Amino acid sequence: MNEGKLPPAVLERLLRHTASAGKEVLVGAEAGEDAAVVRGGRRLVLTADPITFTEENIGLYAVAVNCNDIVAMGGRPRYLITTLLLPPRFPASRLSAIFRDIRGAAETAGVLWVGGHTEVTSAVTRVVISAQAIGFLRHPPLLTSAARPGQALVMTKWAALEACTLIAREKPAEVRRLLGAAGHREVLGWLASPGIGILPEGRILERFRLAAGHDPTEGGIATGIHEIASRSGVGILLREQDIPVHPHARAICRHFGLDPLGALSSGVFLFTASPEEARRACAALARKGISAAAIGEITEPGQKVRILRAGRRLALKRFARDEVLRLQRTAGKP
Repeated sequence: MNEGKLPPAVLERLLRHTASAGKEVLVGAEAGEDAAVVRGGRRLVLTADPITFTEENIGLYAVAVNCNDIVAMGGRPRYLITTLLLPPRFPASRLSAIFRDIRGAAETAGVLWVGGHTEVTSAVTRVVISAQAIGFLRHPPLLTSAARPGQALVMTKWAALEACTLIAREKPAEVRRLLGAAGHREVLGWLASPGIGILPEGRILERFRLAAGHDPTEGGIATGIHEIASRSGVGILLREQDIPVHPHARAICRHFGLDPLGALSSGVFLFTASPEEARRACAALARKGISAAAIGEITEPGQKVRILRAGRRLALKRFARDEVLRLQRTAGKP
């Protein structure tokens, strides 16, 4: 494919994957239209995130990470807009596959992909998707600044979930030797089940009185926890033994010399609530097959973020870069 806008015929064919105009979408993604028009609501939640670290399953990542931001704020995502930048001579067949991937992920998430922009440009050397999601709030927002002393800190799923799916895909032979063929397939399958999205958690937790919410991504759950503490001006005491780390994730991180607490963790939802409300929320999640655990408690302002390890209270490590990036740098990748 040559640089510049896509040929109209190609664009019109691809746009069949997006949400068409109808009762809710007044103007959908159409060749020649500058924007989409949808019916609005009283309280909108807006977010934007690019996907730059992978091409495989890039549509799934674009939908998940943007929807996760909406859910972490306490909202329900509804609309998606994408900007796709493609390098010159990018195969049209691969572009079609990306559009199908986005469509499938959007349908699974229950969001309407209503428009955006697609362009071939020498400014990029591989596919870049920058997506924007729009959702609606039904309750007060779950701010990262809303954690208060005495509340429990809860996390769903397990640490380094997303990181392990990436490592299993990029280093398949090594992970197969470590976990066996069945274990390797299982880790690859985490991308879909339990998934790197938190929409199921969000829908279950709508009826609970949560305080703070956060979607830990780069820098793992440790970075997410530090961000909650910093924004709320509180301390946090974690119990290492209560932090969920899947045995396969632990084995992969140990093998590659990574700390699972500092590795990509999309799919994990961090939230705070009163101890009783946290207990009820964890039970409700478990009934729907979503693992969740109270991993610590919020402490007084002025205190630090510490982790209880073998009877000692230690400072929770801060990660300047995600652990996966350290692995890639060690392997000589850009």
